[in-house]
Amino acid sequence: MPTPRLLLLGSPSNPFAKLLTDLTGSVPPPNSSGSLAGVTHEWDIKTQYYNATVPIWIDEIADIDEWQTEFLRPEAKQVVQAVGAWVYCFGHAVDGDSRETAEKTMKVVQAVVNEHSGFGQSGVMLAVGMTSNEGSMTEDQRASLDDACMDYGFELVDYGAKGINEFGEKQGFERLKEALETNDWSGTGGDEDEELDFGEEPDDDSIGSLDILGKNEAEFTAELFGLKTSLLASDSVSSTDGDAPDVDHVVQDQAAEVDDLDFMMGKLLAVREQSADLPIAQRKKAAAKAVQELMGRDMGAMSRGSVPD
Repeated sequence: MPTPRLLLLGSPSNPFAKLLTDLTGSVPPPNSSGSLAGVTHEWDIKTQYYNATVPIWIDEIADIDEWQTEFLRPEAKQVVQAVGAWVYCFGHAVDGDSRETAEKTMKVVQAVVNEHSGFGQSGVMLAVGMTSNEGSMTEDQRASLDDACMDYGFELVDYGAKGINEFGEKQGFERLKEALETNDWSGTGGDEDEELDFGEEPDDDSIGSLDILGKNEAEFTAELFGLKTSLLASDSVSSTDGDAPDVDHVVQDQAAEVDDLDFMMGKLLAVREQSADLPIAQRKKAAAKAVQELMGRDMGAMSRGSVPD
């Protein structure tokens, strides 16, 4: 199995850019609609124990009920099981609608994980309280939210906090980074050395496992696209004047979705083949460009209410 993914979740107004810059040193280009929804990125972990490149998926949750419907579907199982860390970002406000939204989101994520991965199989789950001005929470806010996070299997991280707390534990970004670095990024069911770089030069047989455009990467990316497209198609059918859906129309939509996934898979695998003789760094650059192009194409079509042609 390839390296598990880090899934970064939050509302469209959340300051993802700050967290991504602190963690990875850069922010990926937005999609064609100007947001980071559906965009992929990478985090190069370098510790005294291991080095690894962790793929990051970014998903903006505009409607938590739709997101729940989307990720509770059977076809989401492979995507959910590929996630090794869930990082949910939310605003500091802990009263009224903001508090209710934060708790509901964590509850939904817990339900999705339990549905597809089973209890206790989620990896690390972090709830990160952030503000645009980098302020920290009050003690009362932190205590109140800490209890709520624990109820849903999350650890609370007050992103604006600095230094260590009264228990000698790191706070803020340093705690986020520590929790993610101690997570198991080796995957399961495969040779650990195929996913983690322990300082040895890769041989020819292992290069494929370090390639961002390996077969599994293409499959997982296409699966993530497919979930979004599938939800959009079902919403479109359910909103047709309350009448029974046109069977021919539904079949055509489903065929279009299959064709679109085939196109994305073909594009990714074609780029992989074309860059096979390039150095790893150049292959990753070509891979990132291809994924960004597909993301912009997919998200642009979704914003217009149709699947890509």
